[in-house]
Amino acid sequence: MMVVLPATLFGYHKTDYFDEELVCVHVYNPSQDLPSPLLKANGKISKRTENEQHFQIGLPELVLCETKIAFLDMFQYFWPVSRQEITQFQNAIEIRHKILKVHGIKDLRSLEKKFDTPNTDHLRKAASLAVILTLNYYTRYICKRLVGICKRNNVDELVIFKDPSKSPYLCSYPSKQRGFKKPPPIGGNLKTRIFT
Repeated sequence: MMVVLPATLFGYHKTDYFDEELVCVHVYNPSQDLPSPLLKANGKISKRTENEQHFQIGLPELVLCETKIAFLDMFQYFWPVSRQEITQFQNAIEIRHKILKVHGIKDLRSLEKKFDTPNTDHLRKAASLAVILTLNYYTRYICKRLVGICKRNNVDELVIFKDPSKSPYLCSYPSKQRGFKKPPPIGGNLKTRIFT
């Protein structure tokens, strides 16, 4: 009761994208051709307010990590992505830098500085480097610059988690992933949504 009452009073609601099957993942090699929406300049990022709700699956929005298992092996399909798969991948990586919420270019600068540390050279011999981005209204503004950082620093994999019902629809572009594991769901409140 002590927990339920404040939640009710403040209108707290946790969106569970996994229950609605609204999580897809895209794995890219930054040194190869990438979908044009990721290379598009989207203008200046607007100021973010804390009460706004945006696509978020419980991961930091921007992560630099090392992994001994390639993301392409962990996520062979775009969709669906389960909560269990996310837990497995979290256990398979070691985070080197994370930004919970992206607020602008300063976050990219702090990420890029991590590539200049001696520790990163050691990582290259033992594991792959990956950058993970949760793509939403705010983080889309940094995509083009983030791709540039990944290329300059020879990042092995760029991994993007997004809501498949929202643009950009990345599944329309060539990929090393296998596509969908099963047909997109039809019916209920999902029938009008376009899945990529």
